[in-house]
Amino acid sequence: MLHLTSMFTMPIGWVEFSGIGGFQERFVSELLEKGIKLRKVHIENGRISGIISPLDYRHAAEASRRYGVRIRAGRRRGLYFTALRYSRRAGLYAGLLAFFLILSIGKATVADIRITGNAPEAQIIQILEECGITRGVPSHGLDFSLAERRILLEVDNVAWVDVSSSGSRVSVTVKDAVPQPEMYNADTPCNLVATRDAMIVSATVRKGTLVTQVGSGVQRGGLIVSGTIADGGEHLLYRHASADIIGEFTETREFFIPYSETIRIPDGEQTEFRYLVFQDDVYPLFFGRAYVEDALYSEYTEIPPMLKGTPISFRTGVFTKYRDVDITRSDDDCLNEFRKQKSTFEENFYSEFEIVSAIEKCFPEEGGIRFEVDYTLRGDIAEEVPIEVDISHTDDIPEATE
Repeated sequence: MLHLTSMFTMPIGWVEFSGIGGFQERFVSELLEKGIKLRKVHIENGRISGIISPLDYRHAAEASRRYGVRIRAGRRRGLYFTALRYSRRAGLYAGLLAFFLILSIGKATVADIRITGNAPEAQIIQILEECGITRGVPSHGLDFSLAERRILLEVDNVAWVDVSSSGSRVSVTVKDAVPQPEMYNADTPCNLVATRDAMIVSATVRKGTLVTQVGSGVQRGGLIVSGTIADGGEHLLYRHASADIIGEFTETREFFIPYSETIRIPDGEQTEFRYLVFQDDVYPLFFGRAYVEDALYSEYTEIPPMLKGTPISFRTGVFTKYRDVDITRSDDDCLNEFRKQKSTFEENFYSEFEIVSAIEKCFPEEGGIRFEVDYTLRGDIAEEVPIEVDISHTDDIPEATE
């Protein structure tokens, strides 16, 4: 029994074949030597089956006759056979001509803008637009150097920027000038101090000495675990303190919900722009600029059933216009809005903490309702701080031991 599976795709289509008799292993070997790709080849009990490209099936039929293998074609799938069914329709050729025309136009226009790096995307998009770099504009003649200079001058904390194009895509790569937070390795002597005022509810110390008691309070910046220990003599040993310190602390947050306000809702007129996507290349299926002012942008990708298994898909960009809506809230409406804002706030800012309690208070005012929430939270409150060692006496300090 022989199984052969080659990891590749057949974008134009495939044919299932089966056969009996002859020298089947030699038949397969010759096809592979000629570079013909086979998939799901199965040989057992004098029978052979597999999948082959329709363009290579003729070579397989010729080879089968040389080795006495009688093969026949089975199911057929893919673009190749779809094209054959419509080969006598004049519209097909007109469609192909239009398709290649769109591809040639797409290569000369900007269809996609990608920004990488830690930088404010909205500000960079605005700068690009002011430099004439937007979706739908011709890609030749764009002043990328001007865009690079403006991003360096106008965007804070940018050390390096590159704006370039590849085909129909404009890529903006930004490197941040802000230094990364210093990471201390396990050999760096460190203490653990509190990041906030809290009461310690549990402490699991792996290295170092706990200098506070569980159940006691600690102030922000206060020492919790010391990496300095005495060796029993006149010397001190310095270690990288390591521990899980769970503290309990309180915070008060305030929310104000007005009785009436004007909000902007993206539920107005929608304008769609479609793109053809072939692997990493994007081609616009429209003329002009793909942009609508004062609108929310979203996009989705779909693959028509007849193109499944191919590297072709269609992307649709949707601009939904904002509209201003005047709303008036009752007391119950204010309460419901407060619940939404409170839930969003907790997801964004308290996801790493356990919320022990949240006591809500409301204070009606002239223009709305002010809500206060007294949170009791639990979480890790320790941070590493390197130990400052007097280097003038380092000759007298022995190395830390485990």
